Amino acid sequence: MRNANLQVSQTYEKKSFLFNHSLSFRNKLPGVALVFLIGVLANSLGRDFPLIGGAVIAIIIGILVRNFLRIPVGYTEGISYTLKSLLKMAIVLLGFGLSYASIFQLGHEAILLVIIAVLAGILFTFVLAKLFKLDGNIPMLVSLGTAICGATAIVTTSPIIRAKEEETAYAINTIFAFNVLAVLFYPLLGQLFSMSDQIFGMWAGVAIHDTSSVVAAGYSYSSAAGDTSVVIKLIRTLMLVPVTLILSIFISMKSKGTTTNKVKMRKVFPAFILFFAGAVAVNTIFPLPPMLTSVTDGAAKFIILMVMASVGLGTDFKKIQSVGLRPLFVGLLSSVMMGILTLSIILILY
Repeated sequence: MRNANLQVSQTYEKKSFLFNHSLSFRNKLPGVALVFLIGVLANSLGRDFPLIGGAVIAIIIGILVRNFLRIPVGYTEGISYTLKSLLKMAIVLLGFGLSYASIFQLGHEAILLVIIAVLAGILFTFVLAKLFKLDGNIPMLVSLGTAICGATAIVTTSPIIRAKEEETAYAINTIFAFNVLAVLFYPLLGQLFSMSDQIFGMWAGVAIHDTSSVVAAGYSYSSAAGDTSVVIKLIRTLMLVPVTLILSIFISMKSKGTTTNKVKMRKVFPAFILFFAGAVAVNTIFPLPPMLTSVTDGAAKFIILMVMASVGLGTDFKKIQSVGLRPLFVGLLSSVMMGILTLSIILILY
């Protein structure tokens, strides 16, 4: 009798899991379908207007839809899923087209570049935010978002420094606008100064905030630049691990034994990087046929268009305007500084 009850319980749990999983997928479907349609349109227009590119067009369409049409609340989950999860899938797919030989060609200078850029970005932006009298935890959040990986760094470190929800949202909105502008202007600047694919890829990877914007800007310039930008950005994203650990230790010492939020490595460490590394290893040990890598590369680049559409759909002019001018000046100055500083270091090292 006991075994029968246990079997019934396990069957119920299995059905409940499948039902919840199916329900979750259905909730995401409308938003994913919307960004898919925008991606198809952007891909078509990108071929007609190659100087602008599909990624920029996807962002513009998303912004227009967000600010001039009404998006039902039911679409939000799918749009967020595309930005957070499908982007990681695209990066892993891009790994099948890379090899460690091509990555090692960047040299140890690439790691040195990332470390200098991150430390300088945190210090400069923090001081700038203080000068502009941004309050509370906002200077720290904005500086980490600017220097490491945008919203991901802000959301990850917020509980560690015990930031309020409004401070987190404030910091994200401060740097969000410059992610969009980077995708629009970085490729134009690269062409204006006749940068090589490697130089531009390194610059985009180390200077632009969010991973989605780095990937879009890199591949808008060229496939080679995109490959380089992905590698540099992932090295930069890994800097989130030691930074969060140092922050946690500092907060613990400052609080002198009071209860603090402990860092959980599995939450801080970006696990998708392991899958990316595995994909690169597969192509390094067993070189994949060009026919297969062209499929994975094409699928990844289309997903990137979907991600850019979701970035555009998340660009609410009213929210950005509500932040005010002071933090926008901080975001602008720190973004310009990161661009100039990192490009200078790249030109010195390479």
